[in-house]
Order: sequence, then structure tokens, then C-alpha cells
Amino acid sequence: MGAVLVGAAVMLGVATLDTVAGATVPVLGTIAALPSPHGTSADIEDIPPPPTTPGTCLNWSRPDAADTTVVDCAQPHLFEQAGTAQLADQQALPDDATMRRLVNERCSPVVLQYLGGKFDPNGRFRVGALKPSQKKWDAGDRELRCGVQSASRSGALYPLTGKAVDQDQSGVFEPGTCLAIDERRVGDPIDCAGPHAVEAVGIVDLSQKFPEGFPAVGDQDGFLQPECSRIAADYAGGAQAIADKKLTVYWDNVTEDSWNAGTRRVNCNLAALLPDRSGFAPVTGTAKGDVAVSDQAAPPATSTPQAGVPAPPTSTPAPTADPSATPAPSETPSPAPTSGPAPSEAPAPPAIPEIPAPPVAP
Repeated sequence: MGAVLVGAAVMLGVATLDTVAGATVPVLGTIAALPSPHGTSADIEDIPPPPTTPGTCLNWSRPDAADTTVVDCAQPHLFEQAGTAQLADQQALPDDATMRRLVNERCSPVVLQYLGGKFDPNGRFRVGALKPSQKKWDAGDRELRCGVQSASRSGALYPLTGKAVDQDQSGVFEPGTCLAIDERRVGDPIDCAGPHAVEAVGIVDLSQKFPEGFPAVGDQDGFLQPECSRIAADYAGGAQAIADKKLTVYWDNVTEDSWNAGTRRVNCNLAALLPDRSGFAPVTGTAKGDVAVSDQAAPPATSTPQAGVPAPPTSTPAPTADPSATPAPSETPSPAPTSGPAPSEAPAPPAIPEIPAPPVAP
């Protein structure tokens, strides 16, 4: 018996879990301007925030972002400013749901222009924003900072290195990256030794097969089925090993919007479905070794990274950004993330962070 093969469209139809990650603008949990060890909250809030200049990169390491600094964009950073949007028509500081809508409406065009008209809504970048604190809002500040981020499904942030406009936007992870399981949904990267939904096993560059223009999904599937089958078999020890472990080979597709933004790379993945095919089954262990596949849905996640803070380290790497490191389909490849949970099942995106101010010197 060979390995089960299924394309992204079929996987979506069966599990209705792995869908467009960019369907909602991921906005982050409130970053309070809390006191540093050497200052008070009032001191910090009165310090001028970093400049709003487009192309300014910001980084922080504390959960409260009180150590926010301007950094060279060649260095790791969590937020690349694209410009500003005004909220002058809002009387009160908008609640989270309203702010998410405003970010979507007003920051998306700013980021699109900043990136030269090319933004992959399903890729590794997200439209982010920094909002004024309540104190600054009450003082008349109505400016929303718009920017580029790389956020996990929970809203935790991956560091970016280099200017976003110069980077491949394909949302890809290195081979061996496992994504957590939250009930039937896909979560953030996690150690493969624990229960997970998906294991990325390789990256394929579609431009090597389709150099002329956007390939229809059926054409993508026709190329990716044998390619991902080979890649997964090489990764897991053979097609029979995949079947014996009750795993399924599936792959991501590129949408036309993503293709037009320059995305060419997709993942080949290994996962398992629940017996009733209602969602992903928990898999424990890497597909390179022994695995255990549960026939019961995973429980709800009890601990997820706090939104708006640096993503916690795992034994697997963050999304890769260097297209030159992507091997040809005929070589041993590297992988990408699966898409996020279906909008009807996804948790509400977290809140917009306040504009952080630098800590007070001792």
C-alpha cells in the first residue's frame, strides 16, 4: 500500500482547517508602556516615541515592549514601519474589533504602496500597526503607525532581517518544522516530539516548472503530487513507511494574488486526518522516526504565546526568507508553513499594540 497523497484543495475540502492565513489582518496584543527597572510608567509614556519615518525598524525583547529601540533593518527586528494612517474620524479610542477593521482598511494600502505594489496576503508578512496609548489618545493623538511584521498564528512575532521589499514573501518553514495542534486546528511551530498537526518536509519552487506565468491549481497539483511524494518518501524513509505510519502527503498551492506578488515556493507536508475526516489528528514524533497517531481530536490549547511579543524559541527554525537557499525540485528541498485555520474556526485576532516608548535611563 502506498502513501496517501492529497492536494491542498482536497485537504481543505476534507478538513476545512488549512486555509488562507491572511484572511484577517493579524494585529497584536496590547503592548503597554510599562515602567522599566529604572523608571516609572509616567516617565516612559512622556518620552517621545521612535520616529514615524517609513523604513524605520523597531525591535524589542520584553513582553511589555518597554525596551523598544530603533535598529538597523539589517539586524533582527519585529516591526518595519511603512507609514501612517489617521484616525481623526474616531471620537473614542476604538475597541479591538473596530481597530482591526481600521487597520485592514487604512494600513493595507499603506503597506502595499511601501512594498512597491507587491504584497502576498497569504505569505510570510502581515500588515501590522501600533496605536496610540489611551493617554496619548486623550491628548489628541490620532495617528496609527502601519508596518510589516511576521506573525505566528497566535500573534507572537518572528524576527525579520533585512528590508521587507527586498525579500521573498513565500511563507515557508525549514524541513522538520512541526506546527502545533489546537483541537482540530493548526497552531504555531512546536517541537515535533509533542503532539502536532503538520510536519513540513520540503519546499518546492514552482517557477522551475512554470517559468512563464501563473499555473492553474490543477497544473500545480499535477506537478506537486509526484514531487511531494518523492520528497516525503526521501524524508520519512519511503512511501511504505509513510503508509505504515498512517500519514498523508499533502502540499500547499499558490494563489494568483500570491503569484503576482512574487511568491513561488510552497511546502510539501505530512499530516494525519481523524477517522471521520473532520480535522487533523494529533501526531506525536517526527516522521523521520517512530510516530503515534491519535484517533481522538486534540484538546484545546491551554498555553499559547502572548500576542505581540517575540515568538518563543522552539527546536525548529522560524520561517525562512532566503530564496537562494531553496533547492531545485530535483534536489533535497526545504519547507513552508501550511495555511491558517478556516475563518469560521479561527480564534479572533488579538488587539493592536500601543506605540512603545524607550525606557528611561537610570
